[in-house]
Amino acid sequence: MTEDLGELRAKAEQGDAASQYQLGIRYFLGDGTDQNLEEAYRWISESAKQDHSDAMYTLGIMYRSGLGVKKDGRTAMEWFLKSAGKDNSNAMIALGEIYEDGAFTERDPDKAYSYYKQAHDRSHPKALFKLGRCSEYGIGTEKDPKAAFDLYLAGARNGDTECMSAVAMAYYEGSGVECQPEEGFKWLSLAAMSGDAVAQCDLGAAYYNASGTPKDFAKAVHWFQQSADNGIPEAYYGLGSCYLKDPVHKNYSQAAFNFDKGAQAGDVSCMRNLGLMLYEGLGIPRDEKAAFGWFLKAAMQDDPEAEFYLCCCYLSGSGVEEDYGRALEWCLKSANAGYAPAINNLGSLYMTESSDMYDPAKGFQLYMEAADCGFHIAEVNVAKCYEYGLGTEKDLHKALEWYERAYSNGVKEARGFADEVKKQL
Repeated sequence: MTEDLGELRAKAEQGDAASQYQLGIRYFLGDGTDQNLEEAYRWISESAKQDHSDAMYTLGIMYRSGLGVKKDGRTAMEWFLKSAGKDNSNAMIALGEIYEDGAFTERDPDKAYSYYKQAHDRSHPKALFKLGRCSEYGIGTEKDPKAAFDLYLAGARNGDTECMSAVAMAYYEGSGVECQPEEGFKWLSLAAMSGDAVAQCDLGAAYYNASGTPKDFAKAVHWFQQSADNGIPEAYYGLGSCYLKDPVHKNYSQAAFNFDKGAQAGDVSCMRNLGLMLYEGLGIPRDEKAAFGWFLKAAMQDDPEAEFYLCCCYLSGSGVEEDYGRALEWCLKSANAGYAPAINNLGSLYMTESSDMYDPAKGFQLYMEAADCGFHIAEVNVAKCYEYGLGTEKDLHKALEWYERAYSNGVKEARGFADEVKKQL
């Protein structure tokens, strides 16, 4: 039964540390009163001054996040250290995270691991997941996928949903355990059904991609929607993709609607795909200027595909004034990030005789690189280089080989090119 706020305040004003902390938490959460972070800070501070370990920890959280007080990482760390000194395992986890990430202090993997281990020794429910990550990535301890899996499994069996998801990924990837996608799917389902919003998104992706389970767009939509409703912006990308790809329920308007929601929530993939929908006028009125704007927002967050689309916009003057220099700038950035279509386009720029960049050998090299990345149109370009001796020695047999390869990978026009080469042999 929740204590009356007036009675709690009376005890707090008499200096009772536990009551001060509870009163602060009530203000912090808006429980039985209006939320008031300044009052929360006041009472939690009073409790912390009396060495109440939970108050010390909560005060650290408030300083770390700037809740009711000016954000101050150093002061946050001081309170976490005081709380941990009182055996507070939550503070130990917080300190482990600070030393792991290098926030507010120099990064120290050994101290991070040590604090996670101390939290585990005090049975903190998140410690097994933290220690599992340390073993998986070699943070303060040797990298050991098998040890990581065992820690994740122990946490999963204790009901920790992040550990359940980690076990699922280990089974999917064969990391520390034999690759068994069906087992991965089972653990992912358990995490999602336990309410983990990220796992719900991953489960939607499993149904979408047929990972450890048959493809099922309806179930993918269900789990993506659950995840989106629980605050995961990436889930809107999954929803939009389902409405684009579902052969039975394809709906461009719904796809655009979900990409828009995800883009507004900050998901980069949604920004890029909303730009594509606007550019093509699919499920939404065509608007090249708005499309350019969304491509730019995604590109500013280092999305290679969006960087490539910006290149295309600047080359064609779509939604923005034509600018060859900016097009080249964005093409280079996308290509340097390994995006195959950009690498292929860069190859074409080097193959253009009127360009200041004209260098057929470099162009051929880039076509080969794009083809090796799985971009099948580049295979046709490689074939043409061999057919006509562009940037490499003329070799009709190799030309035929590359045309055949492109055709087998779905580039239909390569069939005609291959037939023409056969006539020359």
